[in-house]
Amino acid sequence: MTAMERELYMGQSSTRVAEGPEDTKAVDKIRQVIERRDNWPYPWSYPPPNSQRRNPSGFVVMPAQGTSAIALAFQVPQGFQFDLVKIMFAAVTTGMVLVGNPGDYAFTVNRNTPSTGSAPQGSPLADFQNVPFNFGSPAHGPIDLARAENFGPTDIIRVYINNVTGTAGAPNFGVALLEGWQRKA
Repeated sequence: MTAMERELYMGQSSTRVAEGPEDTKAVDKIRQVIERRDNWPYPWSYPPPNSQRRNPSGFVVMPAQGTSAIALAFQVPQGFQFDLVKIMFAAVTTGMVLVGNPGDYAFTVNRNTPSTGSAPQGSPLADFQNVPFNFGSPAHGPIDLARAENFGPTDIIRVYINNVTGTAGAPNFGVALLEGWQRKA
């Protein structure tokens, strides 16, 4: 009985068994699916091979109204890349309790922008410019990014807080946390 006759005899709802060259192709297809699933890069879900978890964090006393301050500056070490997968920045007071209303403080995350002046090579991260609300919280942790943000060797990531109309000085602070994977470049 040929494969065609068997298919007609057993009906369309039956399970088809691959024979000969077809079984090799089917096994190859399954193997490829499994390899793609196990392959990296999926840095937002799984660490890259031979990577190291990094969680740089920082804080700054809340600056005066109308001024900015750097809550966190992290430089990727020479010879490494950094895949940012989670981020948190917030305005807090004693006990890490969130303070302020939306718009009181604005947060910006920059790549390679010097702390003073400006540089043509520096740039704010897309969608992280003057964010008018907390992103994550010390109590609930950082927010997962939909896709990893990649940084090259010696890139400097800075998180700025701008006090628009909020209360300045201690006990109010701007805090920031980055989570990601560091790996050889």
